[in-house]
Amino acid sequence: MRLKDKVAIVTGAASGIGQAIAQVFAREGAKVIVADINDEGGRETVDLITGEGGTAVFGHTDVSVFEETKSMIAYAVDSFGGIHVLVNNAAYLKDFKPVTDTTEEEWDASLDVTLKGVFLCSKAVIPEMIKAGGGSIINIASVGGLVGFASYAAYCSAKGGVIQLTKSLAIDYGRHNIRVNAICPGPIDTPTTPEAQDEKLHQWQRDMTVLGRTASPEEVAYPALFLASDESSFITGSNLVVDGGWTIR
Repeated sequence: MRLKDKVAIVTGAASGIGQAIAQVFAREGAKVIVADINDEGGRETVDLITGEGGTAVFGHTDVSVFEETKSMIAYAVDSFGGIHVLVNNAAYLKDFKPVTDTTEEEWDASLDVTLKGVFLCSKAVIPEMIKAGGGSIINIASVGGLVGFASYAAYCSAKGGVIQLTKSLAIDYGRHNIRVNAICPGPIDTPTTPEAQDEKLHQWQRDMTVLGRTASPEEVAYPALFLASDESSFITGSNLVVDGGWTIR
């Protein structure tokens, strides 16, 4: 198994991409900390993993609060003895508006979870990874951080920041054998996105891809597995685009 004896934290793992990553990692032998503010969904993810014979625990975590991210790291160490992989997947998926319609509170909420959360979780986990002799941090960004979308001002700004933060972290901590990479998903079928409730928007997304379809969360989980595993041991500071060809048009 590709993650045997590894300990992985996945934030935003109560549903969608995060849940799929947690499940795939567990199937590949990782002990998984499922982190989310959604207690019910987080425990459901743990049940799905343990029901397949995997190992997982849930930790309620607001990634925008440093004390909670530190507690998440301590919980992982107490539960499994260390941390080898962190997937920063949690994001704020509300209030999609142009700048003039976006309130300061909405802007702050988006940046606090989607970008600051990556900073705080990474800040908390890196000392433990250094102790362990290295690790892999995988940041879930978005094609919206590369090309921009109308009425997604805060979201696109945050995801663009995630891509640049990934590069800076990779430079700063490569000497400690910590690899940091980003994944930029395109349109994914998840229940938390606006297009899940809007068929016209969903059709537009399908039409924008070269493959003519949206992806399942598992189609992001397996690239994350590659970046978490030793198979990607010489890859850091990279941005893996998983978008069905969206950004090549």
